[in-house]
Amino acid sequence: MAFRIESVVSGLALFSCFGCAEQSDAGYPLLDGACDEYADLGVQTVSFSQDMTLFVFQDQRYVWLCASLPPESFGAVDLVVDSPGLEAPRNLHVSAQLGEWAAEDEDGAPETAESDRWWQITGWSANAVRFNGYQGEGDTHRAKFIPSEAREFQLSKAHFGRGPWGLRFEFGLIKSPNGDFESVIFPEDAASPFIIEAE
Repeated sequence: MAFRIESVVSGLALFSCFGCAEQSDAGYPLLDGACDEYADLGVQTVSFSQDMTLFVFQDQRYVWLCASLPPESFGAVDLVVDSPGLEAPRNLHVSAQLGEWAAEDEDGAPETAESDRWWQITGWSANAVRFNGYQGEGDTHRAKFIPSEAREFQLSKAHFGRGPWGLRFEFGLIKSPNGDFESVIFPEDAASPFIIEAE
């Protein structure tokens, strides 16, 4: 799943920060898992499935990414980032917990929910899948979660660097039109990441 940026031209798209100063006067997104305010900020968008749209906003210090989700989806996600500030691509994971590890390290992910590897993140944050107590009893006692409207990230340019960022999303627990849960990968071709220009 890992990749390295070889050429900005090879990326699926290129979003830059023209007018960043003007955009900042209009306000900023709130990292709350809703994309409603992005339309008023003059952001750039890309649709990558029938019911999912990615909104991209940036100012001089941060990049915000907000992916709308189909109704009744939970939308856990692994976002692989390859950028000038990183020695190697990183996997940014969002589920009920946040975590990150080297994208090329298959053993880097925490093995249990109690692992100390969770919440060891640097230079970014995101809205987690929302915990909502427990359900069932005995052997069926398990955590309960609320579906999400969107998955939203805020990433620091000081940490990830300026220049082209290659992004690849793998969403899980997306509710399909037939009622099943499925995965959505964007872009599907790992060799052609989605490119934004962080200026």
